[in-house]
Amino acid sequence: MNPIMPDHYSLIRQFDDFEELASTLHGYDIDLQQLDRGRFTATTQQVVSGAVLLSHFIVTRRLDVQGNPPANLRTFGIPTTQCQPFVWREQSSDGNTIQLYRHITELKMVTQPFFEAIDLSIPEDILNQQCHTLGYPELDAIIGDNEMLTCNPTDMRALRSALYSVCLALSDNPSLTGTIGMQQKIEFELPQLLLSALYSAEAQQKRTTPGKKQRALNKAVDYIKTFSNNPITLNELCQETRVSARTLQSAFLEHFGMSPKAYLRVQRLNAAHKELFTANPVGTKVADVAYRRGFWHMGQFSADYKRLFAELPSETLKKQ
Repeated sequence: MNPIMPDHYSLIRQFDDFEELASTLHGYDIDLQQLDRGRFTATTQQVVSGAVLLSHFIVTRRLDVQGNPPANLRTFGIPTTQCQPFVWREQSSDGNTIQLYRHITELKMVTQPFFEAIDLSIPEDILNQQCHTLGYPELDAIIGDNEMLTCNPTDMRALRSALYSVCLALSDNPSLTGTIGMQQKIEFELPQLLLSALYSAEAQQKRTTPGKKQRALNKAVDYIKTFSNNPITLNELCQETRVSARTLQSAFLEHFGMSPKAYLRVQRLNAAHKELFTANPVGTKVADVAYRRGFWHMGQFSADYKRLFAELPSETLKKQ
């Protein structure tokens, strides 16, 4: 549970483990899984000004992100110019979009390595007051039931520039969060720029029923997560999803950048990482954790683990 935070603050943190990032990020309830190989690092900057929360993320690894945005706020994801193409709730983005996190929206995103984005979380009543000031319809009328909007490039540049200027100014001098000028910028100017971008956005088509390949992918992922500790063959997944091996392979490569077999192995390794990261080093044996996660050859487990996370299982255990 996140502690109660002051009304105005700016905090920059650096992480070398994605479990630590997930467990300490203020306002968010998320689960992260690392999909590509290499040492994980991340930098977050979170700014609170009154009722507005600004969260700036930079992560170096490809992640599968799931969970929930800050409660009782409307959250909007703004990819930066450094953002690589990514998949948001089964829709592809080239970075020139705003992601719409609803009260009931579960975060569901696969990032590319070296992903950067800024989230703005604002109470709905404040946004609707701003809409009235700007002469716009209320927020829900602007965004409809879309989950992502492609925005006018000029409006996106103005929004990104303002966000970057706030992040840069407060990284140099966090005490500026308490000044009238910075409060004005965060609590009034940023929401207005956000609403202007949304109002002029070219609405994406409403989400259609997922195609055969997407439905098969969703079903296969659910099956793998449910039975990840058991041996699972490609033929078994094909029988479960009722598609060919070629179709399933293609779906996993497009969405996760890896085969179903590799995805299963990554799932098991991430589960082992989570257990080791949260375990008491006293009395916990790496071998026991590996066996529970379906690994029977300790040498291969350690090699695969180090290849993915750039550290040995015993090193993760010692972090706690």
